Amino acid sequence: MRTFDDEVQLIGLVEKVDDEGFEVIEEIPKPPILANRLSIRSNEYWQAKQSGVRLSYTFEIHAIEYEGEEKLIYDDEEYRIERTYEKDDYVELICIRRADDHET
Repeated sequence: MRTFDDEVQLIGLVEKVDDEGFEVIEEIPKPPILANRLSIRSNEYWQAKQSGVRLSYTFEIHAIEYEGEEKLIYDDEEYRIERTYEKDDYVELICIRRADDHET
């Protein structure tokens, strides 16, 4: 059952011109949206762990709200979107908590 009880903020990339006239890309949190927080599937968790990746959450959102963002904020923590999975009118965002992400 889809309840959409959790709130996330996708982080979009915006091109701007800085004070010196150079183009820069800024990360700007978008307005909050409602999401379903799902458990990480067991097989996906173990496959990721074998690769040294610790998956944190899966969030399900309406597909129309997702525009390819690579990060999101949940509960005042930043997460990197490791991969996505589209099903019907929804997108699952499989995430790694930024503090646990040793790639960056």
